[in-house]
Amino acid sequence: MSEKIKVLFVVNRTKKNAEEIASRLSGVAAGAGFDAEICDTFPLSDACFAGKDICCVIGGDGTILSCVPHLVRHSLPVFGINLGKLGFLATYSDDIGDSEFLSLISGGGRVLERALLEARVGDKSYVALNDFVIKDSRRDGISNLRIRADSEFIADYLGDGLIFSTPTGSTAYNLSAGGPIIHPKARAFVMTPICPHTLSNRSLIYDCGAQIKVTSAGGGAILMADGTEVAALPEGGEIRISMPNLSLNFIRLRGHSHFSILRNKLGWAEDPRHMQP
Repeated sequence: MSEKIKVLFVVNRTKKNAEEIASRLSGVAAGAGFDAEICDTFPLSDACFAGKDICCVIGGDGTILSCVPHLVRHSLPVFGINLGKLGFLATYSDDIGDSEFLSLISGGGRVLERALLEARVGDKSYVALNDFVIKDSRRDGISNLRIRADSEFIADYLGDGLIFSTPTGSTAYNLSAGGPIIHPKARAFVMTPICPHTLSNRSLIYDCGAQIKVTSAGGGAILMADGTEVAALPEGGEIRISMPNLSLNFIRLRGHSHFSILRNKLGWAEDPRHMQP
């Protein structure tokens, strides 16, 4: 007899109705012969993810981002039930049907690979699904960051900091700072300055093989991975950023459309003949 598929539910209890949804869906999974386990204690324990086959996150995009290091470490595919605001990552609503849910956890969906970024500070390594942000360590300090790409000097950036974004994260902080939207299948990442003092400093898109070195040239700096501070650097400290041969797999129902999500979430115009009066 084949071993049961183990489904992990990561539940953000601060979201309205999250526990009720988790109870319903875990019951559906158990009734269909799956092993179901609920993890609703934050910060998340890595032990919750060990030995599982698929992860269902009930919360929002931020809840998924908090799972990323664990999902990558245990090679777990993920999908999300959105109880937050945007839902770029957690794409399914709380009224998802039983048959749709069972299709997702039983292998009936599509696997979408999303590229990651890696940042190295000394001997420590961090991953990000959306972005790394580097800012001055002082709350109101001006960042002075020196950038090299593949050992070639690019420029010194003065401003509020730098965003290094994956294609997935290009619709997040990067977009708010004026950066471009990158299709999730593109093997590239983007560096976008935050409020640069030199107006000609614009986003730069790097190919997936680029090796970026960021040096804190004027005071200390902090490194944030997907919105969480993970490292502090003294003046002269270095961060090395690259796109590793790693990905995080999202499960989507067949018929999923990336551009449909963009139109919906970003309010893009449609042909007036197709719009409701």
